[in-house]
Formats: sequence, structure tokens, C-alpha cells
Amino acid sequence: MDWVSFSSTPEQLKDAAKLNEKTESGNSIKDQLLQQIDAAQAQLNKHIDDTRVALGEAVYEMLPDQLRRPWLTACAQICLDQSIHPELLQAASVRVGNGISGQETDFRHKRAERMRKDFAQFIGVPEDSVDARDIPTIGIASSGGGFRAMVSTIGSYRAMHEAGLAQCIMYDAAVSGSSWAVGALHTYGYGDPNTVLDSVREAMQRGLFSTANLMTFVTENNDIAQRVFVNIATRYLLSSAKTEDELVEEGKEMRAEPGDSDGISSSGNSSIFNRVSDEIKRQGNWIVDRVIQESHKYFYQAEDDMKAPLTVEDLLKAAKGTLQSISAPPISIVELYGALLFKQLIVQYSRTPDGKLKLNLDPRWMKLSSQREAVDQGVLPMPIYTAVRHFLGSDNNDPKKTQNHRYQWFELSPYEVGSIDHGAWVPTWAFGRPIKDGKEQFRIGETHFGSIMGTVGSAFCASIKAMTMEIYMAMPGAIRSAMDPLMDRFEHDSEISHPIPPYTLYNPFYKTKQLSVDDAELAELEGAPFLSLLDAGLENNLPFAPLLRPEREVDVIICLDSSANIDIMPWFARAEAWASNHGVERWPWGARPWAADPLRPSKSETEVTSSALQSTKQVSMHIENKVKKDNMRCVVFDHPLAPAPALKTLAKRNLAPTLSILYLPLLSNPEFREPAFDPETAGFCATFNDKWTAEQVDKLADLTSFNFSQEIERIRAAVKKAYERKRAFRMYMEAD
Repeated sequence: MDWVSFSSTPEQLKDAAKLNEKTESGNSIKDQLLQQIDAAQAQLNKHIDDTRVALGEAVYEMLPDQLRRPWLTACAQICLDQSIHPELLQAASVRVGNGISGQETDFRHKRAERMRKDFAQFIGVPEDSVDARDIPTIGIASSGGGFRAMVSTIGSYRAMHEAGLAQCIMYDAAVSGSSWAVGALHTYGYGDPNTVLDSVREAMQRGLFSTANLMTFVTENNDIAQRVFVNIATRYLLSSAKTEDELVEEGKEMRAEPGDSDGISSSGNSSIFNRVSDEIKRQGNWIVDRVIQESHKYFYQAEDDMKAPLTVEDLLKAAKGTLQSISAPPISIVELYGALLFKQLIVQYSRTPDGKLKLNLDPRWMKLSSQREAVDQGVLPMPIYTAVRHFLGSDNNDPKKTQNHRYQWFELSPYEVGSIDHGAWVPTWAFGRPIKDGKEQFRIGETHFGSIMGTVGSAFCASIKAMTMEIYMAMPGAIRSAMDPLMDRFEHDSEISHPIPPYTLYNPFYKTKQLSVDDAELAELEGAPFLSLLDAGLENNLPFAPLLRPEREVDVIICLDSSANIDIMPWFARAEAWASNHGVERWPWGARPWAADPLRPSKSETEVTSSALQSTKQVSMHIENKVKKDNMRCVVFDHPLAPAPALKTLAKRNLAPTLSILYLPLLSNPEFREPAFDPETAGFCATFNDKWTAEQVDKLADLTSFNFSQEIERIRAAVKKAYERKRAFRMYMEAD
């Protein structure tokens, strides 16, 4: 390093008073020192920059072609392929209302007619005696629980399939981990759980988060890898909206500064990982939707003359003008997580006759809307994936005014994505399109199913309180009692603070002007330019909400609960509160499989007498005793066990029989081939364990199949009873 010379002597430097004296050069000693420091700093910065560029070039040379800008561009081009995404030629519109879509109505009719023979066979009556109108609408509600829930759910579906019940199901609703099982069943599985298990046994032997496995996958399966990572590549390119020509003009060719283009380098804000890190730091304490300062109006009926971009360069040019005034949604770690899940669980794994690994990925599996192909014909039930949005308050999400914060339910089906609580819906193929001034800014392919898998399974985006509760619940009672004052003191702040930001995309309901502005929550949703969604298990680990919508007229809900700490979770109490708030009269009030599940949320405890509560509590304790000591693995609730609360809202008056709930918890079974196997304590059954042997997959799947098959006659009797009650009610109403 070259140092700038100056004329002062060491003796002069010892005398602070002389620092400001002029030297022969005309500058003071202090000025010369400052110049020396500036020169040294400049040279140091140059050396750092030179080293960084050299290191970047070296790293870039070592990267496989699949991680460079041309590969990312090729990935993004897939979402402009009109043979895969014919929706690029369609204009989107928002539907407002609580009713189900016309497409879902058509599906229900076809499914009921198609299942008539199978249903008659399942309950043991002649087919010609069954009127399709009397077949009870059955919905499966499978819980979260990570990979444990995924494998457990597949095992239960296998038992349902073998018993003939799976052919009688109308809805497959799922939360978090079980969503991955439902996704596999509705893509390559085509409803066959054995096909799914064959792939899962092979896929789960490779750790989800293994860098070596990921690099091998990307380099050896180029076409499939591009289809897996298309959403990340597209979002990454759109986040800068720079075309190749602009990168060259700015002197930012990939070899000169790889951090701005390849998405892997350790320098520059363009790195995907740096972007994610920055977002985590910036959003750490609050989930607050960003507020766009300019006045923009989103569509409620898009224009039909919008042209779809044909190349990525066309897309980036269109996006550049848009993103100058509308911020791009941030890239989230959830997207990478979703891509890895998709690679592991939706890409189909198998072996060739000579033992070589074979991977298969149909482009249709990339899209949730493609799952409607079998649904449209009534061949398979309609899948319903669930997520929640954290509503913090109606005053511009001011963190100081968040006392009424709560989670709002959203559902994602092959037909529509929307808010259960608000009655606002958009076609699945258009979910997340950017809009400005009432017009679509550009059209892009449907949101990747991998991103949806990541979103519905993003339990790691939980609030600080939810994270803390996972540890708190595992502590001995004495330690929990000591922690209670501390938990209470910080309860509110910890409930609304999410250290890891959720998946965020454009809000299709922004400024629709069709939502009711009289409702504070509706007005807040309509005024938010972005939509952030999280794992629905943060609100309820069982997806009761979409199945309790009165317009779906569900008669039987079969709950497959693979939750951790299963006997202390308040899922039924929360479902009852939701039913009360939404005017669902048919809920079996007081239904509780576990004594620890509170009988009433604190806000409505005064609505029933203490004697009634005590009586219901005794029933709940009796049920828990039969589950734990008498090896009962299916609990049936088909009538109220407590007085109904005063409903806060009342849907259209419904005099139909009480909803039947069949609850099947994931528990060990002393009659199973391995009586000592307990999923609650087995290490490989941990929620986030991402690597399983084929034997471990079979052990858990076989246990849940065994438990379900053990209770099949109880299930059959409950379904038949629901059919007889529905038939009697129809005949009564027709006679009247």
C-alpha cells in the first residue's frame, strides 16, 4: 500500500497544540493526517473490491450452469409457456359473496351421482334404494404436524381406500403437513395412496435440506429442476426487473459482478439469500403489509385485451415500468422451502427394473388449478388447502393498535382462492397477478404449487408466542408455573411478532370497491396492497373452517389428528368459537375429545350455567378415558353435549340434523404389530424430521391404517346414521 507523504515530524505529532499549525506545504498536520486516512481508506476499499470481484469470478467459474442467469431465465420462461399456462390468455375477475362457485356446485352434483354405487356398498344397502340427494356430504379434516402428519394421513387414506370409504368423500381439507399428502394424492397419485407411499418411501430417504442432494438433483435433472424452481427464478428476476441488455449497459455482466445476476454469490443485494436475510431483519417484529403511497386501483374486472408476454425479456420490460411505482412483493424463505417440498413430495420417485432412480414431473402438477381435471368429473374429492392471514388491526396495521388482532382463514382449491371470513374470491390461476389502476399490469403463469405447499406448511413463520409455546408445553408443570408471569407480561407483543416473514404476494382484493367497507376487517383487507399468508395451524390445526361453511352443507367431518401434544390442544374449542361467530347452528355443541380442551372460550363462558359445563366436562373426561384406557381410536360426536351459545351471527336458518364429527387421533395401539411403537415419543416422528427410512415410513403408515381399520365398523355405523337422518329430514320437508 502506498502512503501519502507529509512534512511533519514525530516530535510535532506529540504536541497536540501544533496539529493545526500550517506546514511548509500550506496544510496543517491535522489536514495531512486526514488526507492520509482518506487515501488509505480508498486504497483499502479498492483492494476489498478487487478481492471481492476476483472471488466472485472464481465462485462463478465453479457454479454449474444451472445456477447462472441464463438458467434462471430459462426457468422463468416456463411460466410464460402458453401450452402449460393457457390462463395467460384469460382476464381475471374477483367474485364477492359467501356462496360456493358455480364450478364447485357442478362438481358436487357429479360427485354425488358418481359415488352412489360405492356409498350403497359401503353402508350395505341396495344401490337402487339410495337417492343421491340423501348421501351425506363427507369432508376429511386432516391436521398439521409436518412430515409425521403427511405419512400418517397417507396411511389413513389407504385404510379408507381399502374399505371403500374414500370413494364416498366430497372434500379433502387439510392443514400444513397433511396438505402435502393431499397434494400428492391429487397429482401423481391420482387418488391412490399406495402410489404415493411408493414414492414417499424413496424420496424421504434424502434429506429435504441437504445441499449435496439439492445440487445433485439440479445438475442431473435439468428439465425437472427448471419446473421445480420456476417460481423462485421468476420472483427473483422480477425483484430487480433488469433485462440482460440493461445489465450489460450498466457494466454488470455476470462475469464482472456475479452477485447481481446469478442469485448465489455472497455479495450484493441481488443475492436471493441476502434478500431473504434482509427481509427477515426488516420485517422481524411485525407482520405488516406494506403501504403503497401512490393511489392505485385494483381490478374487479380485468381488461380482455391484455397481451401475455412471450419471453422473459418482454416480461421484465413490462415489469420495469410497473415496479417503478408498485413495490414488488419480497422474496421469502417460504418460497425456497416450498420448492424443496415440491422436489421431495410432488416429483414422483421410483426405480427402474435395473434399480436406477427415476424421477417424473408432469408440468400439470406445477399448478393447483390442474387438480380440477379429476375433480370436474367427480372422480376425486375436491381438495381444500388452508392458510391464515394475521389481521393486526383496522388502523393501518399500527402495531400500537392491535388489541383485536386475529387470524383470518383463507382457502385454496383448484377453482378459487379466497377469504372464508370475507367472502372474496379470485380464480386460482390468477391468484397474485399484479394490478394497477384497475388493470392487470402483466400476465404471468399461475403461482407454483410448490409455493402453495410452502405457504400452507410455513409453521416456522409462527409468532414468538407460538414458538415459545412449543417449548412451554414440553416443560414440567412446576417450571411452567414459574414461567406463567413472564408469559403473561409479554403475551400481547409475542402474539403479534413474527421473526420470520410469511409468503407475500399481490393482494387481488386491493381496492376492489365491492367489499363491504362497513366491516373494519373487510375495509382493512381491501386497503392492503399485499397479502401475507401463513400456516393455518397457527389458528387451528384441524381445518374445520372450510368444512363448516353453511353453503357447503357438510354432514360428516372425519378428523385425522396428527398433532403434537394431542391431548392438550384446544382445536375443538376454537372450532366451536368459529362456528358461534359464523352462525353455524349444526355444530355439536360441547364436543370435546380431551378433558383439557376448554369448554368455552373465555368470552362466552357466561352463556351457559356452571352445572351444564360441569356435566359436559364429565362426559369429556369419560371419552378421554375410553380413548386412553379402552383403546378406542374413533370418537363420534353426533348430538349436542352442551347448550348452544347465543350465535353472534346467524346464517340462513338451517334445521338439518346436527353435524356428525368423527375424531381419529394419532395414538399408539397395543394391538398393533409393534405395540411399543409410540409416534409421540419416536424420534423419527418429530414434526420437522425431514429424513426417514422406508421402514420408518411403513411403520407409521401401517399404524394409522391399522387404527382406522380397527374402527371401520364404528365409522360405517356413524356414516349410515347420518344418511338415515338426512333422508328422513328430506322426506319430512317434502311432506310439509
